[in-house]
Amino acid sequence: MNYKIFKISDGISLIQETYVANFMRCNIWHVNGDKFDLIIDTGMGLSSLKKFIINDIDKPIISVITHSHFDHCGSLHEFESRLGHKAEAKIIENAINEEIVFSGAWKEIEIIDKGRFTNYSGDTFYVTPTTLTGYLDEGDVIDLGNRSFKILHLPGHSPGSIGLLDSKSKELFSGDALYDGALLDDLYHSDKTLFKRTLNRLKKVDVNIFHGGHFPSFSKKRAVQIIDSYLLGSNSIKDVNKWFKNAQLVKKNIFSDQDWTLAKSLISQNEN
Repeated sequence: MNYKIFKISDGISLIQETYVANFMRCNIWHVNGDKFDLIIDTGMGLSSLKKFIINDIDKPIISVITHSHFDHCGSLHEFESRLGHKAEAKIIENAINEEIVFSGAWKEIEIIDKGRFTNYSGDTFYVTPTTLTGYLDEGDVIDLGNRSFKILHLPGHSPGSIGLLDSKSKELFSGDALYDGALLDDLYHSDKTLFKRTLNRLKKVDVNIFHGGHFPSFSKKRAVQIIDSYLLGSNSIKDVNKWFKNAQLVKKNIFSDQDWTLAKSLISQNEN
């Protein structure tokens, strides 16, 4: 299987889709519960995510997408319970590459290791269409038995972007509304005004740890730095091709694992 799994904290694991560029690789989150297990986002779906995890899970699985872009919804169709915001539903049902953002520069840049996926092509890749089996919106709660998550509607990056907040542990799975990197606000259905409103909201939310849709988890202090940098106009992706070339310069091996050492230390401190 083309995945790796890392235990991040008690009850939370990170599943990485391997052979995907580290700056593009979606964080797939697995949260253990007493009654249900939760999968947050499902990667590109280059191979079966469900087959990779199913032998280690003995409870029903709730699968949630934070939004409908190609790097987050690829394996969603494999699960029986498929939840997301209603504003993303039609995109998932049709999964046209232009709608899931796999078009233009995104299908042209080197995001897949062709040494492993020899038949991969940006012209032939597609996401399997599926339907959401239920909708999530502001204030809804997902109860796993021993822990629960409140849904935050975080529009801007996409209309139906959502976050999952554990108020008890003060952790937020924020999807692409906020991660520790350059933010995207100019996609075909992005809304910069709503995005700024969402980011200002996230500055005020009572959270210690942010688990973003990409890159290692980070602290509230770091979140404020990322947001303030964006609001000052210096932390957004304005040209995908130029951004990609800079990423290549920074990382000699763009398919290498990222260093989660600092993030795991931060999470451990939060648990204690």
